[in-house]
Amino acid sequence: MSRINKNERQNQAVLRVIERRVKTFSRVEKSFYGAIVLTAITLAVSVIYLQSRNLQLQQEITSLNSQISDQQTEVNNAKQEINELSRYDRIAQIANQAGLSVQNDNIQKVE
Repeated sequence: MSRINKNERQNQAVLRVIERRVKTFSRVEKSFYGAIVLTAITLAVSVIYLQSRNLQLQQEITSLNSQISDQQTEVNNAKQEINELSRYDRIAQIANQAGLSVQNDNIQKVE
C-alpha cells in the first residue's frame, strides 16, 4: 500500500510541476486573444470584400469607357457625314438640279 501511495505522490508531484510549467490562460487573456482572432477574421473578410468590390467597379469602368468610345465613334461618323453632305460641289449640284444659280456669297456652312 505504501508503494501505491508513493506512486500517487510521485504522479501528483509530476502533475504539479507540469501545471507550473504550463500556464493556463486567465479570462482576461482569453478575451484578449479572442478579440485578436476576431479582429483578424474581420480584417480578412473586409479585405476580400473590398478587393471584389474593386474588381466589380473596374469592370463597370471598362464597360463605361467602351460605351463612351462607341458614342465618340458615332459622333465622329456623324460629323464626317455632315462634312460630306455640306460640300460645295454637292450643294452646287443640288442647286443646279433645282434650277437655281449658285452664289458663293450666299453659301454658308453652319456648325
